[in-house]
Amino acid sequence: MNREVIYSAAHAEFPDSEPLGGGKAVADYLIREWRRDQPFPLTVLSPKSVGLWLADAPPHKRLAEMSELEYARFCRQFEQAVTAEILKHDPRDCVVLSNDISEGPNFAALGQRGYRIVAIFHVDVVEYFTRFYLRNLVRPEWLSKVYWFSLVPDVFRLVFQKQYDCVRHSARIVVPSAPMRETVLRCYPWCPTEKIVVLPWGNIAVTHLSALTERRYTISDDEFVILTLSRLSPEKGIERLLQALRHLGSVDNPLRLVICGGAAYMKGRAYERKLRRLAGKIANARVDFTGHVTGEEKAALLERADLFVSPSRHESYGLAIAEAQAAGCRVISHNHYGASGTVVDCSDPATLARAISAVLATGRTPKTGVVPSPSRVAEQLAELLATT
Repeated sequence: MNREVIYSAAHAEFPDSEPLGGGKAVADYLIREWRRDQPFPLTVLSPKSVGLWLADAPPHKRLAEMSELEYARFCRQFEQAVTAEILKHDPRDCVVLSNDISEGPNFAALGQRGYRIVAIFHVDVVEYFTRFYLRNLVRPEWLSKVYWFSLVPDVFRLVFQKQYDCVRHSARIVVPSAPMRETVLRCYPWCPTEKIVVLPWGNIAVTHLSALTERRYTISDDEFVILTLSRLSPEKGIERLLQALRHLGSVDNPLRLVICGGAAYMKGRAYERKLRRLAGKIANARVDFTGHVTGEEKAALLERADLFVSPSRHESYGLAIAEAQAAGCRVISHNHYGASGTVVDCSDPATLARAISAVLATGRTPKTGVVPSPSRVAEQLAELLATT
């Protein structure tokens, strides 16, 4: 492929210490793979490359610490900067890949000028907004109509109009699961089905070999370790897991819950305080908060964990679940898009407790030792870009 790929990624090229979630993980993976294999000329448009570098900002101004209005302002600044950069390129010589929707370029302006756009949907932002801000009182397909966009403040247009423009002007849309594709088609029935491509990410983590003794705390051999790993924000539902532990009653062996993740995005700090209050009421298990973990530290915890629980209210794919399964962990998850393992209603503490009890009854078991196949999604996405 001779055409240049211009990759707009608002969460790319930040240090691993920034808890920016799956969008950053996927961007870092794709950039790493494509710079190594060089299937095409690649230009990455990140906040750093367009002069909006935020990693050195005071904590209250960093991306993961912003309020809703601050984050909306950043989205518009990034949109303007990357659109201006893309417009310097001849649309006949490039393909635009957007890693985000609300944080993406001006899809309408680029589409009208003939740029070929491939958009990655890490989150269906319309569905996310209706689920968590409108409490599912309004279905996403009711709010995806273009006629009302001009009547609302800009922060709403970043959700509803940006996604509409993205679907309308993109040549291809990449989603990580079939249910997500069905949601998009339900919201935009005029969108051709063949435009939407399902590409599950697989396990895209960098493999690290580590020994738990090198960590900053130790776990004894007889402890049964339950692990959850995500950013600390309300949609992740970690309080469900803490509530379920209280339904377990006494347990035969020492039980430890390890909560990995840093407070991030809107309401993250308040949510972390809530979790710590709930953890203080747990009498039958030790609860550790590790903060944001990466690399060897994360690999060591996954290697040691006996059970991984994903109680999240919403996951578009579930990268952490893929990593846990690659490490041989048994998995319990809520019925979200990334559900895997034993799928239960994690909103019911008693139901989740019964599922955990069933795993506890089997005790600690050896890991499978199966080496997972490396993800091919970078190669598959490169092939898709070449034919767009």
